[in-house]
Amino acid sequence: MPGLRSCASGLTRVHQLLSAAGPYDAVSGQALAWQRVLAQRGLAGDVHAVYRDPRAAGEIRPIEQLDAAAGDLLVLHYSAHAPRLRELLDGPWRLALVHHNITPARYLWHHGAFAAVACALGRRELPRYVEAADAVAGVSAFNARELEAAGAEQADVVPIFLDPGRLSARGRTPTGDGPLVLVVGRLVPNKRHDLAIESFALLRRELEPRARLLCVGEALSGEYRELVEGMAGEGVTLAGGLSQPDLNAAYASALVLLSASEHEGFCVPLLEAFAFGVPVVARPAGGMPEVGGDAVLWAGEEPFDPAVAAELLHAAISDSELRAELADRGQARLEEFAPERVAERIVAFAERALSG
Repeated sequence: MPGLRSCASGLTRVHQLLSAAGPYDAVSGQALAWQRVLAQRGLAGDVHAVYRDPRAAGEIRPIEQLDAAAGDLLVLHYSAHAPRLRELLDGPWRLALVHHNITPARYLWHHGAFAAVACALGRRELPRYVEAADAVAGVSAFNARELEAAGAEQADVVPIFLDPGRLSARGRTPTGDGPLVLVVGRLVPNKRHDLAIESFALLRRELEPRARLLCVGEALSGEYRELVEGMAGEGVTLAGGLSQPDLNAAYASALVLLSASEHEGFCVPLLEAFAFGVPVVARPAGGMPEVGGDAVLWAGEEPFDPAVAAELLHAAISDSELRAELADRGQARLEEFAPERVAERIVAFAERALSG
């Protein structure tokens, strides 16, 4: 177990803990955002992860270096099982649980057995984490309901913190001509890139012959990337993970964002698209409707229909009045998730965990 220091200084520290951390991971980004917000309020601390991608090593420390004292607050950003995190549930510190949601294991068994096991165990053990925590929150009401189903008496909602400053830098502009359709999210089965590609193929064949599809996100495995590559037809590019400046350039070039994902706890790309004035066509799955509201062209109820999505993509690309209306609505949705509002909720939640 990580070391326990004395709290002789009397200063409370707030540490962010992750099961895994990577350079393009939304949960890692949120842990770092919480660290910055709380440090500005005098609640400094570090970010630690059980498993670290070497590319994230600069800002995120290994869990073995956690130096926590009685009275400190540990914020567990929960997205998968990690035995080392469970060891911390019974310590002398205060404990807060932030539920980012866990991908159902059924999506992962055939393409990433290790990830499937981590997700299956993570869902099974969620009630244990809820019971141990002094305060719990979901990043959406959808996630908060899962916490309540796991036994929480009170589950707060603390949305994703979107820092507009990180959207300003511009990297490499995607190459090619023609309307650009953007898909942002890890290459994993629940994101349903197969349906996004099918929707795009219909769009290109029937409505927008010069359209391009750019899929941004790292793959679950090399095998799964090859599977998706086999589905990709003309006009489709799998870019892998992009730096934030390059992702910003992709948003700035895109005419529409598409999501066919079946399972989302929040969906950060919706807010990013709104920030760039990019219309969104999406499936109303998980926490997405409460994030997107009336600023998204929702591709109907289940099952997802690629033909409907293709028509909506065409409308978002070709109808200038619709684009302007969606841009205005997107800005209104952004106001609901304004950084100062979310920062206040982060601080209030941390204070409740410390005092509860």
